Amino acid sequence: MRTRTHTVLLPVLMLVLAACGGGSGSQEAGSGPIVLGQIASLTGNYTPLGTNDQKGAAQAVDEINAAGGVLGRQLQIVVRDDKTQPDQAVIAFNDLAGQEVAAVIGSPFSNSSLAVIPIAERNQIPYVSTAAADEQVEPVREYAFMTPPTAGAAAEQLLKYFQASGMTKMAVAYDTKSAFAKTGWTKQKQMAARYGITFVAEETFETGTGNFSPVFTHVRDSGAQGLMVWATGAPAVILTKQFAASGLKMPLVMSHAEGTPLYTQPAGPAAEGVVVAASLAVIGPRLPDSKQKQVVLAMAEPFQKKNGLYPPQFAFDGYGAVQLIAAAIKQAGNANPQDIQRALSNLTLLTPEGEYRYTPQDHAGLGVDDVAITVVRGGEFVPTDWSQQQLANTLK
Repeated sequence: MRTRTHTVLLPVLMLVLAACGGGSGSQEAGSGPIVLGQIASLTGNYTPLGTNDQKGAAQAVDEINAAGGVLGRQLQIVVRDDKTQPDQAVIAFNDLAGQEVAAVIGSPFSNSSLAVIPIAERNQIPYVSTAAADEQVEPVREYAFMTPPTAGAAAEQLLKYFQASGMTKMAVAYDTKSAFAKTGWTKQKQMAARYGITFVAEETFETGTGNFSPVFTHVRDSGAQGLMVWATGAPAVILTKQFAASGLKMPLVMSHAEGTPLYTQPAGPAAEGVVVAASLAVIGPRLPDSKQKQVVLAMAEPFQKKNGLYPPQFAFDGYGAVQLIAAAIKQAGNANPQDIQRALSNLTLLTPEGEYRYTPQDHAGLGVDDVAITVVRGGEFVPTDWSQQQLANTLK
């Protein structure tokens, strides 16, 4: 388990990104704004995710510009809606590429990002995704990066928690129409034996499923000690409400896709006691005193003041994507997309979600230690005792 000893700046921090630097060339040396693109799911099933991605990215741009910009230039962001549809994400990317953006912040919908990444590669434009499917960066693609912890990282941290809690026999249910959900389950299944965990029931559903009674019936008869669910958005909320009414006496466990008030608020009292993986940013106020906690709160407090709620996971994703791109522009000394890509591939930066350590071999940046295991209490994500101990050992 790695121990973080940060010498990196605090987030207003990253505003040192704003410091002036040199540059040469056409786009990279201009005095006008540096234009970034963003593909967000502003309509469709992932609207709550995409709108918060956009809010987070906009906040980062405003903060950086208020501190002087990057290389003495202001950032400008152009947003396009993928409508939670991969084909619309492709149209959106092509539109942004035609506007000669320096980099693109990607969709929260893994299926959309997976459709866009080959085009980003061909156009040689850095694409920093806010979706969590591992396939975006495994195998490594030169121009594709991501901000949330991978599904694989969350899967492994949950397995560690199951092992420590004596939950050795588990059931799983996953959304077969979601690339993220399928990846999370595949990764978890591959690693389960390493942690002494057996999945005694494997259930599937689709994004539009409205009745989970058959799933619960099979799980009830399986001898499982808990139900692990891989889903995003509405299906997770519906399942949670029906689980609470099913009479099943076992823990319900959700991935980090549900580490957000966008899950707990619509699920209401049914979410009480649900175990949820979450990024470090989601539990910022409950983190041990550390640089990491300071960085989270520096973003979260103004967001909450403006929007009336603690930032959802997705707002942190958009915010961090802008910070990472801005840091890469500063490091490159210009806004040329190919130079930004090279800088991103060798970038270490502390953000609200953790310390990213991108390398040419790792475009995920975050790892297992950047995932906390929480329990929903009173609508809030409270770290388990197990996670509190882990964080005390890793955050300094």
